[in-house]
Amino acid sequence: MTRIFLTVTFAALVGIAGWWTVFLNNQINGHKRELANRDEKIVLLGDQVAERDGRIVELGVEIEQKEEEIQALEVALSFIKVDHRIARVEVLEQGEVDGEMQTKIRFVELDAEGQPMGEGREMTISGKTLYIEGLVIKFEDNYVEGGDVLRGTSICLFRRAFSENQTPEQGIELDSIGIHPLAYSGDDVPDEFYNELWGRFWDYANDPEAAAAKGVRAAHGEAPFVELRPGKTYRIDLRASDGLSIKPE
Repeated sequence: MTRIFLTVTFAALVGIAGWWTVFLNNQINGHKRELANRDEKIVLLGDQVAERDGRIVELGVEIEQKEEEIQALEVALSFIKVDHRIARVEVLEQGEVDGEMQTKIRFVELDAEGQPMGEGREMTISGKTLYIEGLVIKFEDNYVEGGDVLRGTSICLFRRAFSENQTPEQGIELDSIGIHPLAYSGDDVPDEFYNELWGRFWDYANDPEAAAAKGVRAAHGEAPFVELRPGKTYRIDLRASDGLSIKPE
């Protein structure tokens, strides 16, 4: 009886030990799988982090390139919007003479630094509205944007001044057609590039292909005007990418 009891007890212990072994193995294997899954997730996460870091670097490069492009565009736009002061008009006197309104002015051309080129020229117009007629050559925007030495800004040749009571033909001559404008004449000899442009101005105005070969976008006359007031001084500006304007100082 005792032997049977011992045998049954031993068998039960063996069964319990076997079950416990299986249970422990299952637990250990489960932990191993969890660890393996965790390691895989860590590796995957590491790859994702590396990919993210790489993308961040790429985005940083792209942002830097965009900033450089924006800066280049801002510089180009700043060149296009530059106004050059090329002349000044001073109102010396204004009033009626023998029942007719007359205005005496001094017209002074300015150099590249905005300084007077000579004493200027005094003249009297009939009326009080002044028209300043000039020939203007405008260059293609890419030359202006790039600050080209010869074509980085529009250029102007003044022709005549007249009033509301005069026809242009009755106006006062400021420069002769074909003569290089003072503001672009340099210290000694005008640049041949400009001389050729002014010498064939109307040819370029009527021949788009020839104009394009010189980088010329447009060539035509302009005559901005302003009603003059006593004691006022006005400046004539030439925008780098455009034409003439008159503004009070």
